[in-house]
Amino acid sequence: MKNEKIESCVDACEICAEACETCSTENKGKAGMEYSVALCIACAAACNALIAASKTNSNLDALCKKCEEACNACATECEKHADMKHCKECADACRKCAAECKSMLAEQA
Repeated sequence: MKNEKIESCVDACEICAEACETCSTENKGKAGMEYSVALCIACAAACNALIAASKTNSNLDALCKKCEEACNACATECEKHADMKHCKECADACRKCAAECKSMLAEQA
């Protein structure tokens, strides 16, 4: 795998994790937003796991797939609340991160 692909994916993961953390914080305690908060927290965790693993190149394919799935799920949910700026920004960051993960996995195939 090319280092630039990993770096691009890690950059997207860092932006996504930050957006998810902001979104979950903004929505915490709001009625009807529990699922969104849970997905944001899970997505940030998946992104942070991939970032950590990228430093050792260990288990990247499996983590990348999980990260892509978490990002897509989070984006789908946050898009439902795109009238809130933090949800729109989170959904956009998740879509970009999912695309980067998919691209990195395709490079491996």
